[in-house]
Amino acid sequence: MFAKKILPALIVLSLVTMACSVLNQITPPPATQEFPQPSTEAPATQTPQTLPALRDIRPVLQNMGGQPCEENPDYTCVTVQVALDHFDAANTETLGVVFAVLPAWGERYGMYLQAFPGGPGGEGVSTATVSWFDDAILEHYDVVYFDQRGLGLSGELACPTAYAKSFLEMLNYDDTAGLEGFDTPEEQQAMIEDNRAFVNECVAEIGIDPARLAFYGTNQVAEDLETFRQAIGDDRFMLYGVSYGTAVAQAYAAAHPDRLMGMILDGTIDLTLPGEVSAHSQEKAFEEVLLATLQACNADAACAADMGGDAVAAYDNLAKVVSENSVRISFPLPTGETINRVVTFNALEYTTMYQLYGVTDRMMFLRALAQANRGDLVAMARLLDADAMLDPTTGEYLGDPTFSDTMFDNVHCTDNAYFSGAPEERIAQSVQDGQSANGTVPRLNGFVYTGVMCALWPSHPVDVTPIPALRAEGVPTLVLNATLDPATPFHEGQAVFQNLADGYHIYVEGGVHSIYGWGESCPDDLVTDFLVNGNPPAQRETICEWEQAVTAPYVPILAKDASAYSNPLDLLMAIDDEIRYTPEYYNSSFAEDQSFGCRYGGTFTFGPSDVGETYRFETCGFLEGFSITGTGSYDYDSGVFTLEMQVTGAQDGNLTYTRKDNEGTYSLIGTYGGQDINLNQ
Repeated sequence: MFAKKILPALIVLSLVTMACSVLNQITPPPATQEFPQPSTEAPATQTPQTLPALRDIRPVLQNMGGQPCEENPDYTCVTVQVALDHFDAANTETLGVVFAVLPAWGERYGMYLQAFPGGPGGEGVSTATVSWFDDAILEHYDVVYFDQRGLGLSGELACPTAYAKSFLEMLNYDDTAGLEGFDTPEEQQAMIEDNRAFVNECVAEIGIDPARLAFYGTNQVAEDLETFRQAIGDDRFMLYGVSYGTAVAQAYAAAHPDRLMGMILDGTIDLTLPGEVSAHSQEKAFEEVLLATLQACNADAACAADMGGDAVAAYDNLAKVVSENSVRISFPLPTGETINRVVTFNALEYTTMYQLYGVTDRMMFLRALAQANRGDLVAMARLLDADAMLDPTTGEYLGDPTFSDTMFDNVHCTDNAYFSGAPEERIAQSVQDGQSANGTVPRLNGFVYTGVMCALWPSHPVDVTPIPALRAEGVPTLVLNATLDPATPFHEGQAVFQNLADGYHIYVEGGVHSIYGWGESCPDDLVTDFLVNGNPPAQRETICEWEQAVTAPYVPILAKDASAYSNPLDLLMAIDDEIRYTPEYYNSSFAEDQSFGCRYGGTFTFGPSDVGETYRFETCGFLEGFSITGTGSYDYDSGVFTLEMQVTGAQDGNLTYTRKDNEGTYSLIGTYGGQDINLNQ
């Protein structure tokens, strides 16, 4: 009966998760400080080219013992010894923090340090990438990533066994008492004891003195960045923070504004909010994004038709059914066998939240909901396996090798104060506050119960210390935001912008969690101009318009039976879409062969080839009356997708299906039902 927790916020690469962090130990400016509104006129800004000449970073890295990063050999990794406790000069103990640097290839303007990918808990070095950076940024800036203390290469702290146990208990919990949530005294006491057991087991598994966990909070991480800057020798640098990384960036800016050339906050957390307020803020944001997604479906004729006319009703009906009785389903395995599985309300809610991060993720969720509306929860279970990182065969929690669940819990509970008083008083207040979110309305709820675990965590703050809003004098700052960001709510970024001395608000009407790097000229071009030319946006507030601002264009689900299609080309095009948006395929890195079980029997296997991808069908039935055996391929350079297959079912045949992405054409040739086929579209 482990409580649902605020989930980590990672930018959408392959993971994509949720964030919340409120720092309570950053030394603030005086509480009486006034924070006037920023001017509406953009000031003249010093361009990077006019800054004092900066030396090449390569000799510095060499002197620091830099070596190619094992996980990312284009980068040079250096280990910097930092103080265990930056705020106690008498404590001389140190630990090593690893930074990865990609030196500028042209005239150097300085470092562009990435507080990335978020969480807290996300590794920076193993996930470092510059794929979305303009070439001019790479020409003039050393791009820097790091594994913050306690993560990855910087001394991993972990309790994987305890976490997996509690996480699976939460997903599989079947609430048969009262409403969904902890609404009976027995449920509440069991939830408290489960949290107590988890904290004790996790801390024991981490294996360090529990008092040391307090040294892994965000205020210490921010000072690690300052130690790195001093080791490199630059007077100032550019800082980018995304999701939880905006907490690191704001903490650094509060302590060292004179060391920043500029700052970019993307998917911004308001650090002034106490834990329980931030939890409710995120709760409301997820609800708003879910409703916007469902309403976008209602505005699309094909999507609405797949939902029986009303996507909101389809979701509410499903939530009601699953909350009253967990649903048993027959799930196809990669082996071709099937197993019985249970879908709980917690599993549905978890899947729903994770699918709200990106426009394509939202569309894939709508397709799974449409299947569920038809009485089939297999597609929803596939999304759960992908989002929760479960082995579909065993139900085992696999986890993400680039993300630390343990450090998420530790940093979150070290930074955030939920209520005040002794631990038992905080627990009681969290439980009482949590009652406001029981049941299925609001649709996505329960985050405030995280306060129960945090009250028991060894490094939880003793006192609630208010944090004044960040002023960041002398630091031009871009605040990137989206009105449909579920993890870092829009109003939080807006509040941060309004208090900055020199802030610029760039946001999308709609949008996703973190808006930079999706190939959209707004904000990408504004960020590049800011970094390379020193030009802030012309206006204090800029609204970006995205063509796909709520969801990607809806792709209808497969009909139940092959006979619903007027010709076999239409059927194969629908199967092509089904493959593309099956989570196992969609989320694959194509590093090795993978398989999934087809809905109506058989298997589909896919993997890498010398030129792209390769496929194998073994009596694979994506729908009734059409079973495929054969092979296929996709050539990345030519954009040609080809399937060579024998089909059996309502009609038998031998067919070749071709999709040419570079031309936007589809064709099908062969025999089907005793007839020669030559169809084009």
